[in-house]
Amino acid sequence: MRATTEIPTTTATSGKAFTAPSSQIWAWGIGALACHLLIQTYGQASVIFTVGFGLSPVIISWCMMLPRVVDGILDPIMGHLSDETHTRWGRRKPYLVLGAILGALFLMSVWWANPAWSQTAQFAYLLALGTLFYVAYGIYTMAWTAMGYELTDDYNERSKVAAIGGLFLAIVTLSVQWMYWLALREGFHAGLGETARALWGAGLDWAQISEVFSRAFADAAKESKSEIWGMRWISALSAAIIVISAFVATWFCRERFTHVNRTHIPIGPAVKATVKNRPFVILLGFKIAQILGDRAALGLLVYLAIYYICGGDKGTATKITGLGATIGTILGFFVLPVLKPITAAIGKRNAQIVAAGIAFAMAVALPFILTPAHPYWLMIPTLVAIPLSTLNNALTNSIVPDICDVDELQCHQRREGLFTAVMGFIGKMEISLCYLLVGYIVSWAGLDTKLATQPSDVLHRLYWLCVVQNLVFSLGALVLAILFPVTPETMREVRQKLDARRLEEAVAGEPTDEVVEQIVHEHPEIAEAARHGDSPSQVSKSPPPHRAAQ
Repeated sequence: MRATTEIPTTTATSGKAFTAPSSQIWAWGIGALACHLLIQTYGQASVIFTVGFGLSPVIISWCMMLPRVVDGILDPIMGHLSDETHTRWGRRKPYLVLGAILGALFLMSVWWANPAWSQTAQFAYLLALGTLFYVAYGIYTMAWTAMGYELTDDYNERSKVAAIGGLFLAIVTLSVQWMYWLALREGFHAGLGETARALWGAGLDWAQISEVFSRAFADAAKESKSEIWGMRWISALSAAIIVISAFVATWFCRERFTHVNRTHIPIGPAVKATVKNRPFVILLGFKIAQILGDRAALGLLVYLAIYYICGGDKGTATKITGLGATIGTILGFFVLPVLKPITAAIGKRNAQIVAAGIAFAMAVALPFILTPAHPYWLMIPTLVAIPLSTLNNALTNSIVPDICDVDELQCHQRREGLFTAVMGFIGKMEISLCYLLVGYIVSWAGLDTKLATQPSDVLHRLYWLCVVQNLVFSLGALVLAILFPVTPETMREVRQKLDARRLEEAVAGEPTDEVVEQIVHEHPEIAEAARHGDSPSQVSKSPPPHRAAQ
């Protein structure tokens, strides 16, 4: 006789919440490399096009904002379309492949503007390429994020899944913080091809190889076009990693809800129902305040680091901020493994309150930290901001699937794509506002990037504009974290009702969670128990009927 058949884990049939195999979760996590490399590599344009190409900070802020507005408007449409897509490959995977390939191509193209062009021509080029890039990025990140929400139904396991995604975010952040410094290296200016030929010609002569590498990474911060050529080569490498990581996620991950949403709902009512979800609206407000506080402050800190703390020395400023980001990212690695134990002990809401409280305390301390007398204190804000950002992103990514469960219970639809898209829309609007805010604050302060040394009154205005906005938005994020209503007790009740309904639908032959459908199909005793009102979990604990050995 055969061994007892093991029934897969899902609360609807066994009393234990579904969680995908570790191989799928880690494959999805690898897909985060594409998601975060796309946006963080492109984000270098805000500084490279100002310092390297010589564009006005106000022009740059509009170039960084308008494409996000266009993409943000398209996001809910694409998210809703993804929720209602039915293909042989699933709802999300076609969008993963399309978004990654197009995003990689547009990312490489951004840096090939000509510094000799007029300001108008550079503005038009960056605006057009940026818009195309953000549309591709929005397609990919919507599909990737939504697919991650399907990996587990467990309240605390969702923190673990989000932490794995956050781990790859931390890896990207660690790399990107050194991207500007790396773009200044001389090896990129002659071209990687010339460096590679020199290494080939050196053969096994280690002294000559050492000399080649020494030349390649020599400091060339005074060369006006160094950042531009550096970013051209770096973006090509980023594009290769983006495409590979996206294909890993596409190939190894399995979708669970490709059969659902057979009844078409127009996008208008769908979006209206989404933004009426009170926990979701509060979470959106929290993210707006958090991003405006953190990103605007960090964007202004770049200019304060160069012109106020380091007196115009770009090399020293980028080195200090790079060190701070590196250490902060390493600290982020330590935060992620304890995310699940933290949320299990105090809940996701309380974890957000703690993180927001630390951010507010950092905002209060910022005026005492930014001083030319102690340039290396400049690392402190990034040492705090990066781990907190990693934690908050992971928490948000573990909370949104809870909200999707609440929505499914109310509306009988799985709309991870739409919730992700609305979250993305608000995120892009607020980040766009950050770029616009930074550009105008720099302009209001009177900063002239063509000058190595700025007047003291300019630096004084820039300093206080940075400090005050960070304080205001950090306080707002703390208040909204306190108001967030979803607790572990709330989600236990939601899951009980949702799991019971999914089982009923599967037994009745209606489209629902494919894991439940498969179990009901393969184990008719569970369906029979459900029809008679017995507990499927009790059936799953007993050995199924023995079958004769073949």
